[in-house]
Amino acid sequence: MAKDNSGNSSRKKRSAPASVCANPLYPCAMAGAASALAGISDMGVVIHGSSGCYYYADMAVPDTLHSTFIVQDEVIFGSAERLTEIVESVSKLYNRIAVINTCVPSVMGEDIKEILADYDTICVDAPGFIGYFDEGWRLAAKELAESIKFENSKNEDSNTRSTIEISATRARIADSAIGAKSADSVNVDGVCSLDPFYKGNLNEAGRLLNLCGLKTAAVFCHDTYESIAHPSPYSVSVNPDYNCADIINMRAFEHDRKSRSSDSLLGLENVLKTFEKLSEKLSETDVDISRIESECEETDEILAKAGDRYLRRYDPPRVAVYSTYAYTGFTCEMLTEYLDAEILHAAARNTPPNLSSSSPGSDENPYNITDICDLHMIKETLSATDFDLIIGSSFEHAAFPDSAFVAMTFPIRHRKMIYDRPLAGIQGALYLMDEVLEALENGAKNSN
Repeated sequence: MAKDNSGNSSRKKRSAPASVCANPLYPCAMAGAASALAGISDMGVVIHGSSGCYYYADMAVPDTLHSTFIVQDEVIFGSAERLTEIVESVSKLYNRIAVINTCVPSVMGEDIKEILADYDTICVDAPGFIGYFDEGWRLAAKELAESIKFENSKNEDSNTRSTIEISATRARIADSAIGAKSADSVNVDGVCSLDPFYKGNLNEAGRLLNLCGLKTAAVFCHDTYESIAHPSPYSVSVNPDYNCADIINMRAFEHDRKSRSSDSLLGLENVLKTFEKLSEKLSETDVDISRIESECEETDEILAKAGDRYLRRYDPPRVAVYSTYAYTGFTCEMLTEYLDAEILHAAARNTPPNLSSSSPGSDENPYNITDICDLHMIKETLSATDFDLIIGSSFEHAAFPDSAFVAMTFPIRHRKMIYDRPLAGIQGALYLMDEVLEALENGAKNSN
């Protein structure tokens, strides 16, 4: 049985903390909002809060961030002067500014939208106490979409124009966008800079689109504001946990319901389904998915042979998986399909809407994925379990450093991550299996 190497085995059991700010395995809402907006290259993101909030977000988010660095004087006498000073300075460097409210100024109750009324800013009230990373990400995506809606509608006067006229104008805007950008282009959705694999995923998505003669349109959220404000109505997603295209396209293409979905590229089956749907939606464009089909078939054979070779020498592995919900489900599917793995424990750092309405073990959640952001609970579960492999973050690796391990989840600090590795697409499936087999076989050698 695996042992807990953290030195806490003698401690008494404690109940899970009630606060989302206590013992977090995943960043707070403020970091989520920062990640969603800082990937927009022509948008300056200002963290309105203390130095601790800024440096925490700067550690998690690889893109450039700015901060007001408020201290006790601003807390006591108000932060309006400091906020406008920083926004004025940063606005000289970017076309647009986003301001993210943190815990202290949020509790102070200042209306930052009113303070910044003279500036072209997106204001997101995302203090850490409202939830984890995903809550802030969704709030930022909504505010971003609202700003784009304003751009497309700023010349409309609802007091003098009828609803029919306004709808017709929006339809013409959407039609012109479709004709100009989307005849042979597709958005790439779910690109989150906190994800250690986001660059590799983006490269793989672009490669797959190119294979069938398509171009990359807007990248949500790692693009320019102008590109995101004029997306294609069609999208593919490299990580469905962080989709933004649905929210934005509902405003850009209100008359076109086909635009309101981003199909997943996680796993070979999803890659095939996604490109089959694209070929149907883009029936007027010459989309040839034969190369995608051929490569998926070849990759499936490679993965099946690799799994068979492993199973000739070893028993099916017993695995624990800890990542975001989409990655956790994808990993469980891969390991059960090609290695007959037993999933001992699977937990997500986030709780997507579709999971909150489904019960563990249901068709929507076949691997009993729960939402856990407490390292103590994970250590307690694994200490009582005989497992062969852990897939997760450096937190799990630090707790069980002698166990076979695959890094998938932020933070990854125990190894270098310089190369842009994918998890999405065909190359992502190959990478995951390669890492899993290497970890399992090395672990088996060490145990012998």
